[in-house]
Order: sequence, then structure tokens, then C-alpha cells
Amino acid sequence: MRGVMSKLVICILIILFATTALASANTGNDADTMIEIGEIYSSIDTCDIALYSSSTVEDLILEVQLVREDRIIDSTTIPVDRISVNSRVIKVVQWETKTAEDGAYEVHVQVLNDEKELSSTEYEFVHGRQVIPEVVIEGTISNSEGVTAVIRPVDATLVDIEYMLVDGFDVIYIAKDEKVSVHTTPLTVHKRWNTLLLNDKEYTGLVKVRPSNEKTAIVVTDAFISRDDAKITDVYKDEIGASATIAGNSQVPFDGYVQFTVYDENGENVVESAIMRSPILLTDDDETVEAIWENRLQEGKYKLVIEIIGNDGDGLDIQETIIDVEESVTISNDVPEEAEEDNSIPSFLITQAAFVLATVAFVLRRRNA
Repeated sequence: MRGVMSKLVICILIILFATTALASANTGNDADTMIEIGEIYSSIDTCDIALYSSSTVEDLILEVQLVREDRIIDSTTIPVDRISVNSRVIKVVQWETKTAEDGAYEVHVQVLNDEKELSSTEYEFVHGRQVIPEVVIEGTISNSEGVTAVIRPVDATLVDIEYMLVDGFDVIYIAKDEKVSVHTTPLTVHKRWNTLLLNDKEYTGLVKVRPSNEKTAIVVTDAFISRDDAKITDVYKDEIGASATIAGNSQVPFDGYVQFTVYDENGENVVESAIMRSPILLTDDDETVEAIWENRLQEGKYKLVIEIIGNDGDGLDIQETIIDVEESVTISNDVPEEAEEDNSIPSFLITQAAFVLATVAFVLRRRNA
């Protein structure tokens, strides 16, 4: 009986020890996982939030609310698939509000894991009654190549400029220029997206300007649909064929065609045509595409049309020019019969005589001197 009781006590102790160890392990994981909500910026239109983690975490939820006088104006739930150890993830929210009343607003942010709060914070901003800024963003244009913004100074200052490419909630490209000098005239800045884009997809370009000694910032966004783009920069043509130098102008890979069409002088009848595949091009890439006519063009004038056809079959650029084929000059190797009776002085004798005369003149000048 005593042996049975001893075994029962040992089993209970083992179970208690395992349970305690498991609880300690779970508590240790939570303690090791430090999610920090870093920089937050929000206006009435947009909000960007930076998250940091001391360890690799997955499957988080970011809850964001825009609040005005304890009333939720807008809210969104953002999945955070993964944050690598000691890295930063930026999420962007586009607020959808029916009101833009002047006054104070709050942004409430929570990071959750299985409905358990890991971190939370609040951010306040004032809409409509801000202090006069040192700079103003006059406008911004975003496209498949990059983003351009015009910054107008109110006072001479130094600014930090951030450029973000946003896909949904995710910032997929970010660049920064620090301590940019802005004086008395508007400053135009440009940044190219150094990442590949998908064709026919909506993205948003975001520009954030912050005076170097200020905590506040000015943010402007511009949405665009990505498109492949290319242009003709140089053309060569003759009676044998033609070539066109094509330059890429988009971060959507151009994988299209170049079509060459030769018409008669009136531009009515097609004389020659060829369609050639272009090498894949991105921004600032350029390649030369060549075409050879099936038949050599005869003497006359022709109209040449070169067109770039994009990934979707749409025309991206077109250039028209003229091919002027002159009459071919035949050079004969036959020696005329009169050549046998030619009594002209050979050229080498003329050269030799001129040399002698020059030498005599030089000697006479030496003597007279």
C-alpha cells in the first residue's frame, strides 16, 4: 500500500512540474517578444505606423482607430504576417472619413497576437488649425517610374524628405533624403522606385516632408495604376533595313514588340513590314532592335512608321520618318580605249618637278639674304 502511495505522489509531482515548466516557458516567450510601436504620423487623410520587434514574430493583428471626441470616426484591421528580428515594418492607412471638422483627433493603435494585446499607444494631432508650417508641398505626381513633388518654402530651412511606395497597407519601398536645403524658390524633388512593379496594379506614392528641427510633418499621397512604358530615342534606316533604340521608362518590365512598317511615298500601300520582340526593359535601360527588309528597296522615297507595342498590346510610342533611296551608281572596272593613247604627264613627275622648283626658290632666297 505504501508503494502505491509513493508512486501516486511521484506522478502528481511530475505533472505539477511539467505544468509549471510549460507555464514558465510561455511566460518567457511573451517576455522575450517585445513589440514596439515606433513612429506614428497621422493627418485627416492618412496614417503611417512603424513596428519594431526584438524577435521574429508572425501572424499579428494591428488595430487602428481614428477618434474624435471619444467617437470612432474610422477604424481598420491590418494583418501583419511577419516581423523579422530587429527589423522595422511600416503600415499605411488611408482614412475614409465623412467629416473633416477642425479640431483635435486621436489615433489608437493596438498590436494583438491571438487576441492578446502585445503593445498599444495613442497619437494626437490637430486638423485645420495648425501653426503656419515652414514649408508647403505644392503638389505631387506618382507613376510607374517614381514620384515627383514640389516643395515651397515659407521660411528658409532644412527638411528631411521620405518617399514611400505603398501597396495596400504595406510600404514596399522607402527612401529618404536628409537635411535638404529649401530657400526662397520652390524645390522640385524626384525619387525613382528601385523595385519591380506589377502591370495594371494600383499603388500609392507618399511623400513626407519634415523640417529637420520639428516633430510635425506634411504628407501628400497620390495613387496611380502601374503601366509598362518605353520610348523611341534613336532611329536608323536605309534600303536594306531599319533599327530603333528603345529606352525603358517604368519599373513595370516592358516585354513587348517593335513594329516596322514601310509605305510608299503616299503612305497608302505597305511595301515592307516586320515585327520584332524587344529585350525586357526597365527605367533607364535601352536596347537597339533591328529589322531587315525581305527585298531591297528600289530608288524612291518611302514612309517608315516605327511603333512600340506594350505588354497589353497597346501602343506606347510611335515615330514616322522618310527613307530616301537614291539611284545606285555603278563603278566599272573597264579601261577606256582612249586611255592607251593618253599622253598626259604622270602625277609622280609633277610632284617631283614641284619639289625641285621649291628647292631652287629656297636656295635663291638664301643667297639674296
